[in-house]
Amino acid sequence: MRKLIPNCLAFILLIISIPALAIDPQEREIEFNETPQALFDQLLVRTQFPLSFNNRQEFELIAKELKYTPDELQADLETLARLYMETVVRTPNKTENSRLLTQQLESIAVTPMQEAMILLLEARFRGIEDQQYKQSIILFKEALKKIASIRDEHSLTLQFVLHGGLSSLHAILKQDTQALYHYKSYREIAYQLRNDYFIAQSETAIGKYYTGKNQLAKALQHHSEAYRISNRLNYPVIQAHAQFQLSRAYRDLGQWDEALKNANEAAISFQELGHEALQSNAMTVIAMVYGNQKQWNKAIDYYLNAQQLDKKNNQVISQGLNFHNIGEAYMYLNNYPSSVSYLKMANEIFKSRRVMHYLVYNELLFAEVMSKQALWEETITHAKAALVIAEEKQLIDAQKEALSFLSKAYRGIKDDSSALEMMDKLVAIDNEQQENIVDEAVNSNLNEEKLKFEINVYQNKLNGYIKSSKDQQMAIIILLAAIFILSFVWLYSLKRINTLKQKQQSLTAKVIQDPLTEVKGYRGMLDCMSTGTSPKTVALVNIKALTDLDIDFGLSESKLITESLIQQFEKDLPACVYVIKPGEFAFCFKETFTANETLKKIEASLASQDLAINANIPNYSVVKHDPLECIMGHINLPLLANPDLRLTNDLQFETVQYALAAAKTIDKGSTYVSIRTLNFAPAAIFFKPLYLNLTHALQRGIIRAESNRPIAEIKWPTN
Repeated sequence: MRKLIPNCLAFILLIISIPALAIDPQEREIEFNETPQALFDQLLVRTQFPLSFNNRQEFELIAKELKYTPDELQADLETLARLYMETVVRTPNKTENSRLLTQQLESIAVTPMQEAMILLLEARFRGIEDQQYKQSIILFKEALKKIASIRDEHSLTLQFVLHGGLSSLHAILKQDTQALYHYKSYREIAYQLRNDYFIAQSETAIGKYYTGKNQLAKALQHHSEAYRISNRLNYPVIQAHAQFQLSRAYRDLGQWDEALKNANEAAISFQELGHEALQSNAMTVIAMVYGNQKQWNKAIDYYLNAQQLDKKNNQVISQGLNFHNIGEAYMYLNNYPSSVSYLKMANEIFKSRRVMHYLVYNELLFAEVMSKQALWEETITHAKAALVIAEEKQLIDAQKEALSFLSKAYRGIKDDSSALEMMDKLVAIDNEQQENIVDEAVNSNLNEEKLKFEINVYQNKLNGYIKSSKDQQMAIIILLAAIFILSFVWLYSLKRINTLKQKQQSLTAKVIQDPLTEVKGYRGMLDCMSTGTSPKTVALVNIKALTDLDIDFGLSESKLITESLIQQFEKDLPACVYVIKPGEFAFCFKETFTANETLKKIEASLASQDLAINANIPNYSVVKHDPLECIMGHINLPLLANPDLRLTNDLQFETVQYALAAAKTIDKGSTYVSIRTLNFAPAAIFFKPLYLNLTHALQRGIIRAESNRPIAEIKWPTN
């Protein structure tokens, strides 16, 4: 019966060819979760994707031809883009179509809701394709900000989806405080919408969080509520999800029969629904239940079945987790070669996908397997790798486990000093943990008792010194000797520190200079952009006649010319000027100027310098008859309208370079190209590779270019 319902629904959806008059956002979201493949097939037919449009006008004409309103077509295409990123949806070229559709939607997004959806799609793409979870979180939060003040049904439904995504991402990164905040917001919106499906979904999610934190009583409470609500709904997917999570809670509580019963039923439900990735997860729970009962051969059978499903569905990270679990099972069976083989496969996956929060535990298990075989060098290698990640992620338990393995391994190779060092670190961590959980009043009492004890110890020592004058004299001599040695060391250190300070000041002055001309260079310009009074306009100017200045006149003469040029520029213009390379200068203006104004000011200053340069150089034969034409790249700062989004100075400079590179493709006298962004432009367009992203952004209309030459003649760089 469960299988019949979604199949019938899919058939009904596929035969519908006329778009619905209105899209209910909550019903659409439920449909998205329950029958994603059927919804995908329906939307593919209705929207006739792929579509070809470059702007809003062309899009509205297509909507009219398809008998859609523009907003309804845009909403359907947004859902289609999300479905392309769903694992359970089967269709060729998912990544390419998802990226194409996202770019097309970005070109027609005008409302905050539409812009928020673009950010959601970009965040999902980064998380799924590249595991860039931190970048995904940034984009999700930008999307939330755009619609935070909108309280209608569409906005609340989208906020529900965004909070759900953020809670999962923070949980993956072990950021518990932020994860719990978004889980609670997720649940709060579900109750605000009074949607039982959303309530069951959010109760399941927050129960999953508490299961991960080993707060099993709370977890069981939320999972039971989700299971209760889902059972009165006619939606098989949410029922299977709730039952699966309930099985995990029973597993962690040690109630094996209940865990196996619910996990097996959930696995059957997922199989009937065709959700093989979730069926794999249910099998993994069954395997863990058998593992907890020391039935390792049964556990391995279920892990291998889960791994085959993950391989079939290209769930790479899930395969890595199953390899890790199989390696653990073989370890308990004392089959160390098989254990090592599977752990190596897990390590390769976690390293290639850069999922450090899984890699750390795989390295710890690797160290344990090697330790059981007394392979101490290998134990040290893997325990050290785990310790580095655990310290970076601030995983205290993982740090302690790694230090334990290291201490044991160092003892195994008779390196007692290293073993003692590991034990000291382990004790320090234990002490720090103990201090964090001790009450202030208890701390005060302990400190008082400790102080009394130390006073008694010192009193006994003092009595001993009084009884023995010889010992007192020796102590005084030792103290004076120590003072003398420390005074000598202090004076030497003071002198050394002064010397290092002078060297540092000298190096600090040189680091902002161009190495050849010894005038202010690239680093100096970055330093100027980092100050409190950062420039309002930045221009990068190439003077073609001076590009071979260092070769034509030699280093010493070209240095004099460059110094003279910069001094005169800074005298004539309200700007700081820096040499980037021969014939190329960066101008940081304190005021905002248009590109045309900037070019005219620089040309006027350059024209007044011609005679001064000729007077300094008697044989100025190569350059003096050439016109000093300027090719200029130009931007006004800040590049992004949103003050919360900040770009690095290197990226801002590279953006000016991009403008100059474009201007240099037109060989017609003085030329400028200026780059500016639109108000809703996302920070994502400034990610590397910058030139390629900027060119794509220009094509999509997210940023604008201005020039004193025809834009059509410009060849935009893409490398």
